[in-house]
Amino acid sequence: MQRSAVEAFELFELMRQEDEKENEFVLSSVLSALDDPKFLNTGRQIHSLTVKKGLLVFVSVGNALVTMYAKCGRLDDALKTFELSGDKNSITWSAMITGYAQSGDSLKALKLFSSMHFAGIMPSEFTLVGVLNACSDIAVLEEGKQVHGYLLKLGYESQVYIMTALVDMYAKCGSTLDARKGFDYLQEPDMVLWTSMIGGYVQNGENENAMNLYGRMRIEGIMPNELTMASILKACLCLAALEQGKQIHACTIKHGFGLEVPIGSALSTMYAKCGDMEDGSLVFRRMQWRDIVSWNAMISGLAQNGNGNEALELFEEMLLEGTEPDYITFVNILSACSHMGLVDRGWAYFNMMSDKFGIDQRVEHYACMVDMLGRAGKLDEAKEFIESATIDHGMCLWRILLSACRNFRNYELGAYAGEKLMELGSQESSAYVLLSSIYVALGRLEDVERVRRMMRLRGVNKEPGCSWIELKGGVHVFVVGDQLHPEIKVIREELRMLSKQMKDEGYQPSSDSVFGTSYIDQELIAACM
Repeated sequence: MQRSAVEAFELFELMRQEDEKENEFVLSSVLSALDDPKFLNTGRQIHSLTVKKGLLVFVSVGNALVTMYAKCGRLDDALKTFELSGDKNSITWSAMITGYAQSGDSLKALKLFSSMHFAGIMPSEFTLVGVLNACSDIAVLEEGKQVHGYLLKLGYESQVYIMTALVDMYAKCGSTLDARKGFDYLQEPDMVLWTSMIGGYVQNGENENAMNLYGRMRIEGIMPNELTMASILKACLCLAALEQGKQIHACTIKHGFGLEVPIGSALSTMYAKCGDMEDGSLVFRRMQWRDIVSWNAMISGLAQNGNGNEALELFEEMLLEGTEPDYITFVNILSACSHMGLVDRGWAYFNMMSDKFGIDQRVEHYACMVDMLGRAGKLDEAKEFIESATIDHGMCLWRILLSACRNFRNYELGAYAGEKLMELGSQESSAYVLLSSIYVALGRLEDVERVRRMMRLRGVNKEPGCSWIELKGGVHVFVVGDQLHPEIKVIREELRMLSKQMKDEGYQPSSDSVFGTSYIDQELIAACM
């Protein structure tokens, strides 16, 4: 595209040298080619020429100028040109609305669309696509539905790019059912449409639906693009479906996709998060350019798979290569320090965030620090750190401290942390169960009854456990009490045999009266089910 712009401008210069007269058609065409910030000065020169030649009276020239400034990232100049345009048509409005939407000023795009509507200007399909994209970016579902109703009234529902924008809007606003209705309505072999639906499923955590739709996409012979593959790799990551991820990797090679962003980044992240650090490292090292997402994925993968020293070494390598860390990088680094018990080094990294890189500490960083102090047995220091925290951390930090007190059997401090959670209105059943167990150990049966009563009054429910396993290319999901699996009888029989074998070989479950599953715990858990 940049080459086309250069060639267009060179041809324009050649035309001027031969004393050919500039007209509105020529200038509009040249301005339309200038769609990158590097051409801003060239665009301004042509703008001056249009003023000199008196060509601003033509709507097409004004529209091209608004579009040029918007695409070059100069929204203030685009708005000035827009406001000075005497005769605005739908293209003028659409250029300005799309400029706002593409630059992240989605609220301004929606306000301008409202002004356009009250001015009695009929929007084009391109205007509506820009407005729907603005709704997607800031996830305003109600406004998106209003635009949907409006475009139906205008008769645009059969346009593929309109419906693709609608599917994307509903998916990004969390309404995948409505997105799927739009997708099924079209039934078009359009790659962008399919990619929007698959990406929407992944974004909303419906990874199995994404995998199923991708399978159907392949059966119907629709070629994916880089974004499709990146979304599916993320689905594999979330499902910990390593074998399926490897198959997707093979498909990226088959389709001729390289290791550039987003494919390379998605692949290295998938392998790292699935615990295959060898393949993840191979992909990572073969990438010609690594973005911060790729570095973070590898650092996180190393930290989570017991390679904390390697994670810290990779962080130092990243800094040497000139890549600036972000807040996620420091979450990974602090997590590595926590798992290795490197308290002093963890403090150094925590302070480095703001002192060296100007990154504000978030709840996640405070959580890593409390976890690090808790694992090191420095429970009183962790308590002081929580109480001196300058951010709103809700219940997160007290929950981590309570867990650490469980590990070190510090009953008094555990009760203190548990009561803090009760004061804050925790809805997690584990906090109530754990606190009641502590009070049992301390012989404070009145407090046991109080915690139990509070749990019932607040309607605290225990979330059913969920797990999944990848077997022979398929993912099997299990939920506590689930009877829907086709092999459930065989599975339960196998579990009974394993349980009997464990008992026969002398295995005894933990009888820890405080942090094991006591009679009180069982009663509380049963009350939550």
